[in-house]
Amino acid sequence: MYHNILPEGDPYTITKKNFREQMALLKEQDYNVIAVRDFVTQQKIFEKQTKKIVCLTFDDGYSNNYKYCLPELEKYNFKATFYITTSLIDSDFGFTEAQIRVLSEKDMEIGSHTVNHVFLSNLSDNKLSYELKKSKSQLEDIIRKPVTSLSLPGGRGNKRIFNTAEKAGYQTICTSVYHTNNSKTDLFSLGRIPIKRDYTIELFDKIVSLDRSVWKSMKLKQGIKFMIQIMLGNKLYHSLWQMKYE
Repeated sequence: MYHNILPEGDPYTITKKNFREQMALLKEQDYNVIAVRDFVTQQKIFEKQTKKIVCLTFDDGYSNNYKYCLPELEKYNFKATFYITTSLIDSDFGFTEAQIRVLSEKDMEIGSHTVNHVFLSNLSDNKLSYELKKSKSQLEDIIRKPVTSLSLPGGRGNKRIFNTAEKAGYQTICTSVYHTNNSKTDLFSLGRIPIKRDYTIELFDKIVSLDRSVWKSMKLKQGIKFMIQIMLGNKLYHSLWQMKYE
């Protein structure tokens, strides 16, 4: 899971140099790099595959993803899913409609990250339905294709959110829970690992190669983080981290 590609920023912002190194490593080690939609189509045959699989996702819809990430993806013939917060479209730092169309034309998957990037668990039923349906229809109007995948702002979901998403026409949901995905994974609870600013290429390699000690440590830290989030609440937790988007 990627976010901003800039020289500096919050913990989820990485440099273009780091991104290039990470994509080069995936190519050198012969990973099959796919979008979320490809995971769905290949899910039933994973056990028969010998090639290592990595799914790339980009949250929020920052225009720097178009400038710095798309060329690297094309260079290696990688596919990815771009989850777009539709209120950011045509803003100073968001994708333009034209860029979204180009991504789709180049066979990248376009998914929803809601309209306003609000924590969905805090919303009434009507507002929740609006965030999921409106963002989906806005993106479909731009790319003229079905939008079937949703990324949860902050990675938070519950049964009410999943039911509303299913009624809205979504087929997959990405969370921010650290776990791998296989043929038995619930398509409404897909796990992801955020790639952060301070990750070395060695750590990135261990993450994608499923190094047990690294994953155990990361899951432990996430468990502690989730407990702090519950105690502080969404708004206070993110204000302490000075992060608007996740």
